[in-house]
Amino acid sequence: MRRSRPFSERTERTVLAIIGVDLLLQGAETIPAITGAARLLYWAGVGTWLLFTIEWCLRIRRADNWREYAFSPIGIMDFLAILPLWLFTGFDLKALRAFRLFRLFRSTTRLAGRSNAVTKLRKAFAAAKDEGGVLLTGTAVMIITAGLGMYHLEQEAQPEVFGSVLDGLWWAVITLTTVGYGDVYPVTAAGRIWATFAMFAGIGVIGAACGIMADAIREVSGKAD
Repeated sequence: MRRSRPFSERTERTVLAIIGVDLLLQGAETIPAITGAARLLYWAGVGTWLLFTIEWCLRIRRADNWREYAFSPIGIMDFLAILPLWLFTGFDLKALRAFRLFRLFRSTTRLAGRSNAVTKLRKAFAAAKDEGGVLLTGTAVMIITAGLGMYHLEQEAQPEVFGSVLDGLWWAVITLTTVGYGDVYPVTAAGRIWATFAMFAGIGVIGAACGIMADAIREVSGKAD
């Protein structure tokens, strides 16, 4: 027995387009030059929420077993996307509109699931799982080593910044991932030398990860051809 009679791809794309328009409306509300249209934009947002509610009800109606859909991950995401409207009607909905991103995630993943490129990428991840496990283990070891080292080197000079090992680990994460927020950095000579090695290690980790995935994708593509 089928769980549900799925909507057509055209309908899925229409839903995705509505979400895109709604996100643009949310952005427009924050522009001071068009604050005069704030009420119109607000009700346009409520209108899209109502459309999502109707769609959720239709999916429940079309399902052979509505409980299977309603309590499935997709059904739960659909419900969370419309829940704030019915719980907070009359209140400012701006902070709650992020729930509608569940709709964007749901629609894009369903449409992407039909893509040949996504299929190849999924196979590539499966093919590189052993190498990926080794890389993740090595990365964890580097984060712990870099974090502990930086804590011991900088704790005395910056007790308010590196007050615990957790602060050192946070620094290691943002450094090895090359994010570098800039709010936590070494001031001692030894700490800066240690940080230099950590930065190069982070570049190496990212390079290794890209190389592993590139090889896996090339191997999967070669088998497909």
